[in-house]
Amino acid sequence: MSQLRRLLILSATYGEGHQQAAYAVRDAVMAMQPETEVQIVDYIRAVHPVLDSVVRYCYLKSVRFAPALYGWFYKGTSQIPPSSLIQRQLNSLGIDEMEATLHEFQPDVVLSTFPTPAGVVSHLKQQGRTRVPSAVVITDHAIHSQWIHPWTDMYFVGSDYVRHGLVARGIPGEAIQVTGIPVRPAFHQRFDRLALCHKLGLSPQLPTVLVMAGAYGVMGDVEQICAELFHWPQPLQVLVVTGRNARMKAHLDELLPDASNRVRVYGFVHDIWELMAVSDLMLTKAGGLTISEALALQLPMLLYRPIPGQEVQNAKFLVRQGVAVLARNRREVSEHLVDLLLLHPDKRQQMRHQAQQIRLLHAAERIADSLRALASRQPSRAHYSYQH
Repeated sequence: MSQLRRLLILSATYGEGHQQAAYAVRDAVMAMQPETEVQIVDYIRAVHPVLDSVVRYCYLKSVRFAPALYGWFYKGTSQIPPSSLIQRQLNSLGIDEMEATLHEFQPDVVLSTFPTPAGVVSHLKQQGRTRVPSAVVITDHAIHSQWIHPWTDMYFVGSDYVRHGLVARGIPGEAIQVTGIPVRPAFHQRFDRLALCHKLGLSPQLPTVLVMAGAYGVMGDVEQICAELFHWPQPLQVLVVTGRNARMKAHLDELLPDASNRVRVYGFVHDIWELMAVSDLMLTKAGGLTISEALALQLPMLLYRPIPGQEVQNAKFLVRQGVAVLARNRREVSEHLVDLLLLHPDKRQQMRHQAQQIRLLHAAERIADSLRALASRQPSRAHYSYQH
């Protein structure tokens, strides 16, 4: 059996998905091989705390108040080749600190769930300063050059769509594994919906809508949509997760006493699988990990205001696969709710069936197994060229 003694996972906290993917892989590795030492590093925060704070602030403000600007930035950086000046600068961010970490920790494999550190490790390998095997987990159904680096040994992707996109950019097929996007084992359980309804104080007879505002509560118009759902003319139940947006939660809590429907408002939720498992439909903005969790539980999705860039690509993928519908404005949100909850509930069943067809369960376990194999591989001295 291949041994993976030490695994270094490089992540970031811009949104919650990159970290959750890191946790899922860590847990799968340690379940397979408990003696493995796993270290997760929030990379940007570790190498440059001030820059991390600035970038986080700009990211959250742009996706909430100027999504078009973020979309322009995302698109503008999607075709940057590794040889460009800006990419070389990104690949040098914290490079000496990264080399010191590798020297100190001596990992058998480095796994990146965020693109920037993947580029740094690739650059170190290109310069001959390390030979550690490296891999990335692409956490969206999207193709972007920031994930693609010539000295990355393995790419773990969520769908054939991403695989084809990487091959088109020059990545050899043998360096890509379609594993699915890793989620925690709890999302692979079978749930007793009646027991969950009793636990959460819900009625099993009423349709339940789960509103996911994002880890930082940045989904547009969510407060206005919730205000409408709280007074929806047909009886339903509403579960709202505001993430780390305390202001939004406080505002929605103020609306609860006057709500005509049964409503529960939560902040950041660790056991989100229970809320998903008890729900009939999820309203979300299409974050990579959230949609992967929903697919694992076969939860139909109503997508609204996905962030331009990776979330728009996620939304297109889900709609093409028949597991979600997309609303462009609040009026269409209402129309889809009426259609899916009242007029044609059979469409939800079709979406559940489609989710069962396309979901890839146990991605974290597949990745963990591949990392063990990668740890025993002889380091290579040359890699592929990049097409853009």
